[in-house]
Amino acid sequence: MVYRKFEVHLTDELPPEPTFEPNIRRAPDRGLDLSKKDIALAVKNALRYVPQKLHSVLAPEFLQELKTRGRIYGYRYRPQGKIYGKPIDEYKGITPAKAIQVMIDNNLDFEVALYPYELVTYGETGQVCQNWMQYRLIKQYLEIMTENQTLVVASGHPLGLFPSRPEAPRVISTNGLMVGKWDNPVEFKRLTALGESKYGQMRAGGYMYIGPHRIVNGNYITLLNAGRKYLGIPENKNLAGVLYVSSG
Repeated sequence: MVYRKFEVHLTDELPPEPTFEPNIRRAPDRGLDLSKKDIALAVKNALRYVPQKLHSVLAPEFLQELKTRGRIYGYRYRPQGKIYGKPIDEYKGITPAKAIQVMIDNNLDFEVALYPYELVTYGETGQVCQNWMQYRLIKQYLEIMTENQTLVVASGHPLGLFPSRPEAPRVISTNGLMVGKWDNPVEFKRLTALGESKYGQMRAGGYMYIGPHRIVNGNYITLLNAGRKYLGIPENKNLAGVLYVSSG
């Protein structure tokens, strides 16, 4: 089997300055408790996503975000306008990758997310990604993914596409993993500010649907399999025509 090699990166075109819709909830200032050395590292970590020629413009912006928000979100890289889960055919890529893009955008919808500009879906700190540069790169990977590839994501940071197979997961995502010695709230807050870890909650960092009804996908799969087991619904059929009565 031959695997294609791609270089996925952000363009060297500077996005326009960010604008913010009024009356949209914003995450509070998380506070800045970093040393001068760590502040420099946090800015460096954010700059790794953007071309070198843009560093002189973006470094001061990232530093200002860190000082005023306690995090670097890369607001300039948020796509302008409303983000929402569009019909699947409006996305690029194979069907499973399109579906994941729908899920990501749904979690960042103004009507769904708790703090959409800060990529927080729910739970006060549960983020889809750490910053908008990660968001854009993940989208690019999903657009070019084949069914023989898996995207690996660590706390919002896309590590790249790895050879796999059609029956394997299209995305393997981990969030907030910490080595035991440093697994404490103080160190986790520091690493989050550095852009090296994030809290994904249960569904924000896993891109699962939020909004219409808690865990829609999990509930549906549970009911579908119950129907197959107890009602004999075949593999090629769904729950159409089945009355489900819930006690709550």
